[in-house]
Amino acid sequence: MNVKRIFSSCLLGVLLTSSVLAERASAQVEVIFGNDHRQEWREREHERLAFIRREREERERREWRRREHERREWRERREWRERHEYDYR
Repeated sequence: MNVKRIFSSCLLGVLLTSSVLAERASAQVEVIFGNDHRQEWREREHERLAFIRREREERERREWRRREHERREWRERREWRERHEYDYR
């Protein structure tokens, strides 16, 4: 009975040790083959796309402000001409 207990505990120890070592080995294999880099690449790509989106939105805002400024100037010139048109007659 005592031998069976020793044998079963040794077998359990070997199984646990091998599973822990296999888990570590698989983690090392992932790092070696670049699975870790895929996540970093995704993060960098996400940041790059967010930067591009912010730049595009800022460019669109500047363009919108420029067009609004031009419209306002055009409107003010037209109103000025309409007010002063009768002065020349």
